[in-house]
Amino acid sequence: MQSIYSRGKDMLAKSTLAPVSLKPETPTPDPLTPNTATPTSLSAASKLYDASQKIAFSCLLIAQAFFVSYLIAGYGFTGMTVGVSQWNRFNSTAYVSGDSLGNGMYAAHVLLAIVMIIGGSLQLIPAIRRNYKTFHKYNGRLFVTLACSISLAGMYLLLSRGTVGNPLLHGLTAFSGVMVIVSSFFAIRAIRNANVTLHQRWALHLFLAANGVLFFRLFIFAWMTLFGTLGINTADFTGPAVISVSVLSYVAPHIIAQLIWVVKVTATDRATGSAAGNTNRVSLLKNLISVTLLVVSAVFIIGLFGLTLGSWYPAVVA
Repeated sequence: MQSIYSRGKDMLAKSTLAPVSLKPETPTPDPLTPNTATPTSLSAASKLYDASQKIAFSCLLIAQAFFVSYLIAGYGFTGMTVGVSQWNRFNSTAYVSGDSLGNGMYAAHVLLAIVMIIGGSLQLIPAIRRNYKTFHKYNGRLFVTLACSISLAGMYLLLSRGTVGNPLLHGLTAFSGVMVIVSSFFAIRAIRNANVTLHQRWALHLFLAANGVLFFRLFIFAWMTLFGTLGINTADFTGPAVISVSVLSYVAPHIIAQLIWVVKVTATDRATGSAAGNTNRVSLLKNLISVTLLVVSAVFIIGLFGLTLGSWYPAVVA
């Protein structure tokens, strides 16, 4: 298994690496609308839906804590003690002699991510948004600035230094960076227009896009922990498993975010009486999202186990 992890560690490419939760309001029953689903079933779906979001977020927080620790202990400590030229033990293209601009871009890409990850996660905590509005406001500005800067640096490095994988993998990685910038623009525009709901929608997309690389690392190591190198060409890091994991990391989270938005809008419409008869649809969507998030949570933990023991820890103590 160690050899599998070692090959996966060597093949992982540099990339871009967060703000509010869209916890749907509990629908208010409309006494004038026939309810084809029992209140008990809807309540059970809502409870599972809320719990699955908390579990998924908790698992992601754990993974982020390990990731930040790795960045600090690896890149941070190594850079201060023996110099950034030793960063190549974490990524073979981290340092290139004579390329001051590229090395600076890589340093910003990695080290600024530490602040971005911590700040982005704080944006998601409802109690902070509710009780520390000024902090939420300025932390959000900092997060957007860092996320866009890191994404631009990552795309520059992707174009200038290249990476393993085929053009499709490169395109999916670049898509994540573009989504960071696009989501930032629309999130800012929405809040300036005092549209909090739309701001939350785009902020969630921003958070997911900013964490795309972490998702990829967790998913690919979960795959290798369970199935080894099945579907992976270890020579150039291509194959159906790599592409599938890339889609799950960079595209699928935004589909889930859209489904969450549909649940929120449908629940709001039912509460105002403008969308009668949608109880079954809400319950079905909630159950679908809940199961998906629970599966993702398990994948996060499996991937974190493999990633920590197979890549991060060996690289830090080397």
